[in-house]
Amino acid sequence: MIKKYKWSLLFGSLLSLSPIMIGLILWNNLPVQIPTHFSTGNVPDGWSNKPTAVFGLPIFLFAMMWFCFLIISTDPRRKNISSKLIRSLIWFMAVLSPVVICSSYAIALGINVNISMIVYLIIGVMLMIIGNYLTKVKQNYSTGIRIPWTLFSEENWNRTHRVSSRIFVLAGLAMIINAFVDSDVILFIIIAALLTIPYGYSFFLYKKGI
Repeated sequence: MIKKYKWSLLFGSLLSLSPIMIGLILWNNLPVQIPTHFSTGNVPDGWSNKPTAVFGLPIFLFAMMWFCFLIISTDPRRKNISSKLIRSLIWFMAVLSPVVICSSYAIALGINVNISMIVYLIIGVMLMIIGNYLTKVKQNYSTGIRIPWTLFSEENWNRTHRVSSRIFVLAGLAMIINAFVDSDVILFIIIAALLTIPYGYSFFLYKKGI
């Protein structure tokens, strides 16, 4: 499986680790503490020391990318997972690293960057991509709405994923809108919809005998 996705993994890994090189170039200009967490309104509310921000965070996101890929690659039903969805997940994790970490560098250097907007836009686009491919994902143990009712019944799986596909696309659009609004209420509604509607609908089908 690694051979099949070797180029995505190679370039994704390099992209994921690229903030290390950028951090080393900027090392002498970066402050001792770098903002790495932000609350509503793009206000920093969490900081990391320079070595953690420059080395630790890129390595962590790099490891997360590989962890997600290895989980999928060991799935006995991995052939049911769309290859386009797998590549999308790899590139999502890869792009997230330089965008978020380099934004933190910029803010630490006094450059005005709306990191909340950037993150919401990336997540919004990713939700729409996932929604587009959800209907094409067949039963498996590592991607999709993996709960007992969908794993037990192929019909439950297919129906749940058709509904979930629309929910993810709508959630992606709402997230993109929230990138410009930055509302905790909208964010809560998006998360609540993603967590409750697919699972609630699957349970509804199960109670109907599907």
